[in-house]
Amino acid sequence: MNLSKYLVVDRIELMTTFYCPGRCKHCSVGARINQPGARHVPLAESQEAIRWLAEHYPIRSVMTFGGEPLLYPEVVCGLHSVARDCGVPARQVITNGYFSKRPERVRQVAGELVSAGVNEVLLSVDAFHQETIPLEPVLHFARSLEAASPGILRLSPAWVVNEAHDNPWNARTREILAGFAGLGLPVEEGNDIFMAGNAVEYLARYYPAPALDKNDTCGSRPYTEPLDKIRSLSIEPSGDVLACAYPIGNLLEESMAEIAARYDPYTDPCAKALLAGGARGLLALAQEAGVTPDLSRCWSVCDLCRQVRTRVKKAKE
Repeated sequence: MNLSKYLVVDRIELMTTFYCPGRCKHCSVGARINQPGARHVPLAESQEAIRWLAEHYPIRSVMTFGGEPLLYPEVVCGLHSVARDCGVPARQVITNGYFSKRPERVRQVAGELVSAGVNEVLLSVDAFHQETIPLEPVLHFARSLEAASPGILRLSPAWVVNEAHDNPWNARTREILAGFAGLGLPVEEGNDIFMAGNAVEYLARYYPAPALDKNDTCGSRPYTEPLDKIRSLSIEPSGDVLACAYPIGNLLEESMAEIAARYDPYTDPCAKALLAGGARGLLALAQEAGVTPDLSRCWSVCDLCRQVRTRVKKAKE
């Protein structure tokens, strides 16, 4: 079996769906939320991808999120039951807890998650989610899940800049968390919003102006990793498989084995320039291709990478 030397995978993330009952002002998915398209990740193909990856790599975590993944609980449970059967130790869901208005259905789904082997649930509750999502159904989900499997639920608020920053969003988030105090749930730390998706439009005032550090390299930013040392693969509703933000194949067109065998970031001009020279390498490639990235919208080398990749591709078409 040929395996790419640039994949050292130990984590699988499934962006289960881009549909969601909310339109949060911090959402990194941004404009893709609730747009026409695939309703959820292709289940059979994604299950087979989990099986194959777990057979060939030491997968420690399978996570489902979105959008709101529990709009499709049968998909979430189907994915995690495979992860459980493959011996993946961490089987995680990120949810806003608002997927049904029927209390009995909420209790049923909570039990199904536990039966499918989910052993960690991060509940997104904060000023952004509760701007459009009612709190009582979310509390009911939290109580139902705690009753079904005590200890697997943690609260995961998002903070503007960081938890200590003084702003109205963070103040409101603290008020919302107080409503969960009686459940005694632990609160996840370090979920700080960065400039991407809707946050660029709604929250930029709380952050420093964009200032690209030309010394930045591939994988130097939070939640990223070098394209030649990929530890986490993502699967989107379209079936696209991503290494960081790079589409490297599609499960509806080929198998994960084929995608993994072929992966070589050095065959892609933008990835090669980024790996060789970081931000400076991307700027040099852009100049060579005759395209001009908008640095006023580049908070990091990741923003520059997305712009250069898109504009160089268009220039070649």
